Amino acid sequence: MEGSTEKKENKTEDLKSVSDSLKMLADEREKEMEPEKLMVKNAIDKGNTKQIRIHARNMVRMRQEVTNYRQISKRLDSMVDYFDNVPEDSTVLSSIPLIIESIDSALATGNSKKMLKTMDQIETQFFTTELVAKFKSLSGTENTRISLSEDEEISSLIQKLTEEYNSQATVENEDKEVQKVNEDDVEVMIKTSSCFHIFACWSH
Repeated sequence: MEGSTEKKENKTEDLKSVSDSLKMLADEREKEMEPEKLMVKNAIDKGNTKQIRIHARNMVRMRQEVTNYRQISKRLDSMVDYFDNVPEDSTVLSSIPLIIESIDSALATGNSKKMLKTMDQIETQFFTTELVAKFKSLSGTENTRISLSEDEEISSLIQKLTEEYNSQATVENEDKEVQKVNEDDVEVMIKTSSCFHIFACWSH
């Protein structure tokens, strides 16, 4: 029984590896969004609407890739859990190499939308409707919301980042004002101390 479990784990190891690779891709793309965010704020500061939109579009596309990578990874994890619980002699295990080949082929394109489409095709080809629904349910992707258009997402993101920028600018201005008040107080104290010293000397 133990040997049977090890065989199944070996067969699903490549699926787990692909899932882990997708998680890493999602993390890397998420990090790449930060420089784009700074570029948007710099463009807002300069009032460059063209650059604002270019970098906001980049962020929206990166965010979509992150979502797609994480979704596919979760669905693969659910698939692995299913394979780990079927009997060793189940014919469904023979589909694993074909599934991996299809996913690797889609992964090589670097197109997350194509990968998502390939994942849909794999699930439809190798599994029942009930199982596909279960995979999506376990991965939390069964209720995919109606997405906004790319232009709507870009506009929404620009609005959000503009509000962030304005809020940050307000805080920075308030800090500068407080700093100036403190500097003015110090200057007054120095002048007062100097005058007192002169008066004291004159009195003597």
